[in-house]
Amino acid sequence: MPGVFKKLNASDVKITPFEAHKQYNTTNLASIGASTASLVWDNRNKSEFSTGSRKYYQLDKLYYRNYIQERAHRLELDDATYTTQERRLYSSASLLSLSQKTFGSEVQPSTFNLSVTKNSTQHNFADDGFGNLYDTDLGKDNFPNEDNRVFYLAPVNGFKRADLTLDPKTGNSYVNAPFSTGYSKTHYDDSYLQNIVTYKNTIFQYHQGPSFNTHGIGKESTVPEYRGATSSRVRIENRPYLNFNDEDFTICFYYFPSVPLTTLHNEISGSGNECYILSKEGAQNSPPLGSEAGGNNSLDTLGALDITTTPSNPAYPYRVYMKDDPTTTDVSCSIFLERFDGDNLAIVSGNFYVPSDNGKATHILLQKKGVRLEIYKNGTLVGTGTDTTTKACQNKADLFIFDKQNPDGTFYSGSNDWGSARTFRPHQFQIWNKSMSSDEIIMVSQSFTGTYPVGNIFYDNGFAVLTHPKYMDIFEGGALNTLSYKNTHLITENEYQCTMNENEFEFTRNVSARKITTNESEDIANFATGSNFKPYITTIGLYDDNANLLVVGKLAQPVRASSETDTTFVIRYDT
Repeated sequence: MPGVFKKLNASDVKITPFEAHKQYNTTNLASIGASTASLVWDNRNKSEFSTGSRKYYQLDKLYYRNYIQERAHRLELDDATYTTQERRLYSSASLLSLSQKTFGSEVQPSTFNLSVTKNSTQHNFADDGFGNLYDTDLGKDNFPNEDNRVFYLAPVNGFKRADLTLDPKTGNSYVNAPFSTGYSKTHYDDSYLQNIVTYKNTIFQYHQGPSFNTHGIGKESTVPEYRGATSSRVRIENRPYLNFNDEDFTICFYYFPSVPLTTLHNEISGSGNECYILSKEGAQNSPPLGSEAGGNNSLDTLGALDITTTPSNPAYPYRVYMKDDPTTTDVSCSIFLERFDGDNLAIVSGNFYVPSDNGKATHILLQKKGVRLEIYKNGTLVGTGTDTTTKACQNKADLFIFDKQNPDGTFYSGSNDWGSARTFRPHQFQIWNKSMSSDEIIMVSQSFTGTYPVGNIFYDNGFAVLTHPKYMDIFEGGALNTLSYKNTHLITENEYQCTMNENEFEFTRNVSARKITTNESEDIANFATGSNFKPYITTIGLYDDNANLLVVGKLAQPVRASSETDTTFVIRYDT
């Protein structure tokens, strides 16, 4: 309607987004619409899932499952960087869910703090600004960087294969059990580098202790014909970064002796033979003979293009084994770290087990630090020696846990039965391409997982998840002390400049300017017919193209329309 509506131009509109933050502090989750849940993986059919199991699978699918390989499917791809946000989901987790009414568009990074008491112990957590939660009592400054961990076999998903008679994807029993002699399959490891790991006749056995609930790797011991050095092992495919010449490196793992190692002493019969923990030596995979220059095999011969096994360089960067003294009945054992450059053998040993270790989480760390070889047990130095190697120690052999490969591709034939489920099942097997400081050694030995994150916070979705084996069930019997965080609300300021020219809007439709104050009267009152009459502006409305009223602006006091100058009214509103 001319004179009543005026079209605005793009230059009349200004839109400015900004953020607003509000601090929340509470001791009562219900007061802010938050809640907790205990999540648990279930190996049964989905029809039998509990609420906690359904939530576990939803969380796993959205945020954790194959996180590195399938990041393109993640909802929060733009906000998540796998090199800074560590995501590993074990068999259970504790979930804190915030209401969107309180966290808005996101929880502001570096503002989340949670305190929970369980079993008379207070645990305090905070976020690091990158989506990781950490225990503030341990901190995050004296830990090694995840980027330096070149091999990591927790195994995070070992719990899914604890029962080898069930298909973990369906929860149904196998018709023809594929793993009757132990688990045999190829996977990626748990590091960022995605090393190729092949299990052969292994088991994953659950350990429930006062501090950690997790699964370790064991050698198959239930079927007699599959026990011993020639059967159970874990192969890690060779990679250049798994070789160390003059560079520093660290190898570490946990183990839980479940019975006194008298059993171990009896199993190896006092032979004094090595019981191998980790080795990288013996044989290597080589190109097909038929494709080599001067090869004796023609390409049309059966098997000419098969990968062959040939002796590797006799040098090796590390060999780790346990050994018992055959001349005594003492059940204590020592662990050894060796390096060999083809001429010089460097060796160091330290205590691996004493009877008082039975049933306790034991952390072993071996490292090369400059010219020193060191062994630590539970953060304490128990062995030191000199690295006497002077030449390269690298080779192209694969790595093996539980075994040592011979140059002809066969395996060690000594008494090596110690990896059975009864005596040794390592957890959190790790190799780092650096040596550790004394502070880092203490932190790694106490943290169990080797790095500071104990869970994740998904800022955009208001979820905080504690996944660490030490804290995964903290809400079961745990009591909230305090929760605090800042939210982020995205607010958009909309500014419209409504300019009225001097010859516009010189009349009014207000009924007070009519002789009879009703919409039905068409006669203008006498006072409104003179040349001095100017209407007063009291209300300004913004309409869409279909004349639908969208915004109404009320002036604090009426403004008289000017016939001499233009008048601009500025309307601001937030959305």
